[in-house]
Amino acid sequence: MTSLDRAFQKKQQAEKILNELQLIEKWNTIGECYIVGATAYDLIVTPDIDLETFCDEIHPQKIMQELVILVANPNVLELKYHDYSKSDFDGHYFKIIYQAEETEWTIDMWLFSNKRNGALSRDLVPFMKAHLTSETREIILDIKEALIERQEDYSSIFIYQAVLEFGIKNVEDFLLWTTTHPTTVPFHWQPKLAK
Repeated sequence: MTSLDRAFQKKQQAEKILNELQLIEKWNTIGECYIVGATAYDLIVTPDIDLETFCDEIHPQKIMQELVILVANPNVLELKYHDYSKSDFDGHYFKIIYQAEETEWTIDMWLFSNKRNGALSRDLVPFMKAHLTSETREIILDIKEALIERQEDYSSIFIYQAVLEFGIKNVEDFLLWTTTHPTTVPFHWQPKLAK
């Protein structure tokens, strides 16, 4: 099985979880919800789903009233909330841990104001979907898997940048690339394609 096959299976699992919990529908009751990150790009390696929701008026308690109902689901192991509105992230963070058979999935959910400035995963989705190919998708997945095997931890955004903008093809070249490029978050990548 290739890394593309494994990512496809994980994407199907992620969609099943989102449908079971009705998370998109719940978030859409208070704003506009977007699937972002690896789930949006078909690049899931670790069991993780990312959502961003945008609204005019921020009331975290409204969505928490919807999310707290989910703890009655025996597969929902944990629900957390943290106010990051006074930090560089400038948002409200919610997290669900969901048990799907043998695997614990992390569902990271952010609530942002429509007026928020700065890096947003939502803004990368159109670029990534337009420019990812089967080849670059497989390179990214192979690098992500190799980093896990090596117990190296980098935010996926840097892998995407290295492959799509700098033409990196493997984990060794990626690790070399990290020695001359910033790899700390928050980070605002303005995508450009490799020449």
